[in-house]
Formats: sequence, C-alpha cells, structure tokens
Amino acid sequence: MKGKRVLALDVGNRRIGVAYSDPLGISANPLPYIENNEKVFENIKKLVEEYDIGKLVVGLPLTLKGEEGEQARITKAFVEELKKHIPDIPVEFVDERFTTSLAEQHLRETTKKSKRKKKVDSLAAVFILKTYLQQQQFRNG
Repeated sequence: MKGKRVLALDVGNRRIGVAYSDPLGISANPLPYIENNEKVFENIKKLVEEYDIGKLVVGLPLTLKGEEGEQARITKAFVEELKKHIPDIPVEFVDERFTTSLAEQHLRETTKKSKRKKKVDSLAAVFILKTYLQQQQFRNG
C-alpha cells in the first residue's frame, strides 16, 4: 500500500461524496464533494496524491435484498475506469445501503436546510469509510 490513509467515495450520477481517514485508520473526515464530470478521475487522482492515500473504498449500492441493481453496475463501471487512471491504488467495495439515508437524517438534525444538499454526499462517504474502518478493526482484533 502506497500511502497510509483510506479515501472513501460515494459515487453518484452528478456528485461524488468524498471522505478520508487519518493515517491510523481511526477517524473519517469529509471533504467537499466533487462533480462527476469529465475531470472526475483527474480530481480523485489529485486527492490520492494530496492526502497520501493507500486504498480507495467505494460504496456499493446494493438493493434491500443485498443484490446488485442498476446503480451498483454503474458504480462498478465507474471503478473500472478509475482503476485505469489510478492503477497503483487498491480499491475495495463496501455495502453502502442506508448511508445516504443516515447522512440525510443526521443533517436534518444538525444542519440548516439550505446547507444540507452540499454536505449529504460527503457525509455518506464518511459513513462508508466508518463502516470500512470498523470492519478492519474487527478483522484485526
């Protein structure tokens, strides 16, 4: 693994929520979302370099039954393209069911309505990253 931090992505059709871990893999910190446009891979690559990222974690939107639907296929295709731009960084998927709902609920409780939309994608990425970090702590005892 190149870097010490983990970068989490919540892939959406228009925006990508982003969060990164501390070097010890304990905390998850949101970053501003990035637009899902022609510069998205270039922008993710910049974040990988700037934050010393050693692994990417991408939320996989499974159905309530735990199956892959259309959005999961779109996310996997996005990751395949991402790997072409950042081939040296391993990518893992994390079940992201309910992360956007959790983020929206949290923001309803803590943030003014006018500021919620800009924060929901990256907060969902924080929940994805927290799930991953907890799984790693559980595996490593």
